[in-house]
Parts: sequence; structure tokens; C-alpha cells
Amino acid sequence: MRAAVLVADAAAVPEDWGPLTNMLEAACEEYVVLCAAEVQIPAGRPRRNIEPSDELTALKQALVWSRREPVLLISAELAAPSAELARYLEYVKAGYDAVVPMIDQQTCQPLFAIYTLACLSHINSALLSGKFAINDLLDELAVRYVDPSEVAKFGEAAVILSSDG
Repeated sequence: MRAAVLVADAAAVPEDWGPLTNMLEAACEEYVVLCAAEVQIPAGRPRRNIEPSDELTALKQALVWSRREPVLLISAELAAPSAELARYLEYVKAGYDAVVPMIDQQTCQPLFAIYTLACLSHINSALLSGKFAINDLLDELAVRYVDPSEVAKFGEAAVILSSDG
């Protein structure tokens, strides 16, 4: 699986890259960090500069970078991302444009989700319409929502899918 780590702004750069690095090494064969040119990240991390650094622009760049393969888009702000959950998302992706885990019955986490190339035309339309959040796009896609009971098999959803940890 390929992953793209979104660093939305300088304030979103993790102080400790350990949990994110561990997850990426355990679940992904390749990854890239998507961020604005002025954002400082640790040396040696593969990066792709994006302007602006909104969610949809980042997702578009992630899909272009992944060379037609599905991509796990992950926020650098997640405190305790789960490699096991990432692999599960990839496992259940067949037939869907996106696989998005739910934190609770009303809240999804689109910044720890799998997206396929089928999303690209929808992303372009949304960007042209002035929409920049992934949540603005989900109603247009065939989405497999991973409910909280499924997520719970890999840890507490509020912990592994939030920036609070």
C-alpha cells in the first residue's frame, strides 16, 4: 500500500514522528509527505510540496503520486495511527472509490482513509466549485464506511483516529 501524509500547516508538524513512522513502516511499502514548501519536516522524509495545502488538493496530489494505485491519505496530526486498521481498510476496498473509518456513528475520519483513482474527477469538480474539504466530496463517491464496531477491533476509535491520542 502507498500512503500520503498530509501536513496541513507548520502547526500540524508532529513533534514526535515515532507513532506515524511505526505505522507507515508496518503497513506501507512507500509513502510521501505532502506539505507547503515552507513547512519544515525531518530530513530524509520523501516530500511533495503542495500549494494550497487543503485536504482535496492533498488528496489529488496523493492520487497523482500513487501512479494509479489506491492511496492511504493520513493526517500527520493523528496521535496513534494503527497499521492494522490501515491494512484492514486496504483489505475491504474492493468495489469502492473510498474506504473511510468511523470514529462514532455520526463522525467519519477522512484523513485516515483509502482513496482510489476513481475519486480524481470528483475532486477536480469539487475544487472548481470552491470546495476544499474531503467531507464535501464523500456524497459523490462509492464509500465503504468502516463502522465503529469494526474499528474497535484495532483499538479505540477515539484514540487511533484523532489528534488527541
